[in-house]
Amino acid sequence: MRGKVSDYGFNIRDLRRVIAVAEHRSLRQAALALEVDQGTLTRSIQALEHALRIPLFERLRTGARLTAAGVAFTRIAASVLDGMDEAMLHLRLRHNGMVGRLNLGVQVSFASGVVANLLERYQAEYPDVDLQIMDGPRERLLRDVLASRLDAAIVIAGEGWSTRSVPLGPERVLAAVARGHPIAAREAVTWLALSDCLLTLPRRGAGMELRKLALYHGILPERIMVHDAAIDRLLALARHGDKILLVTEGATGIRVDGVVFRPVMDGSGPATFDLALCWRDGKCDPVVARFIELARRPQDDGASFPGVDDV
Repeated sequence: MRGKVSDYGFNIRDLRRVIAVAEHRSLRQAALALEVDQGTLTRSIQALEHALRIPLFERLRTGARLTAAGVAFTRIAASVLDGMDEAMLHLRLRHNGMVGRLNLGVQVSFASGVVANLLERYQAEYPDVDLQIMDGPRERLLRDVLASRLDAAIVIAGEGWSTRSVPLGPERVLAAVARGHPIAAREAVTWLALSDCLLTLPRRGAGMELRKLALYHGILPERIMVHDAAIDRLLALARHGDKILLVTEGATGIRVDGVVFRPVMDGSGPATFDLALCWRDGKCDPVVARFIELARRPQDDGASFPGVDDV
C-alpha cells in the first residue's frame, strides 16, 4: 500500500530547503540564502532523507551534490511548489474577486446601452472572471436569483422584489420599423400613432413589460402579436412588412439593413423603463461583490444612441 505524503513527516519548508541546497550545491551557501542556521538546515535535510529512506545528496569536501534519486525528488518538489504557488495566487485572486465565475441573468437586450456599458467595463476590469449570462422574463430571473441558480439579475425595476438592488438608469422604448414605413419619416412616434399599427413583441426578455405598457396606453390587445423568436429575427420580420417591433434601447446595437428605430413618446416625454441590478440578501461572493461595486459607480451615459435617423 502506498504511503500518503503526510506519512513521511515533511512539509513545504523542507521542499524549499532541498531545492536551495541543490541550487547552491552547498549547505553553507543555501543556509545563507535561506537565512537559517547551517546546523538547522543540515538536520532538516537529514530528517527528510530518513523519512524518505533515500539519500538525496552526496556530501563532498567541496559541497553537496544531488544523487540520482535527489534529482528526481527535486523535480517533483519544484512541481509541487509551483502548483502550490499557483494555487495560493488563485486563492488570493478569488478572495479579491479577480477570478471566478459570475452567473448573471439579463432581461433586456444589451447589444448597446446601459447594460452593455456595464458589462463592457466589468470585463475590461476583470478579464479573468468567467461571465455566464442567462436571459429570460423578469419573474423567472428573480426566482433563479432567490434559488441561488443565478448570482444576480439585471431586470426592469418594479414590484415583487424586496431584497437588495441598485438602480442602473433608464432605457427608452423604441419602435423598430421598416425604412419605407410612414412612421420612419418621423423623428418620434406617439402611442396614439401606434394604435392603428400592428405591433410585434418577443415573448422573452422585456416583451411582457412592453405589452403591459402598450395596453396601458390604449393599444388594443388584438393589435399586439407576441412571438417566440429572438430580437434579431423579429427585426428581420419588421424589415419586410408593415409590422412594428417594440424594443428597449439596448436592441439598437443590433443592426439590420432597412430597419430604423424611433423613440416612443408619452405625455411626459420619451417612454422609458428603469433598470436595476438585483441580488439576494446575505454575504456576497467576492466576484459578485465586485460586480455590484462596479454597478454602483457612475458611468458615462452612452444610452442616447443615434437610433433615430441613422440606426
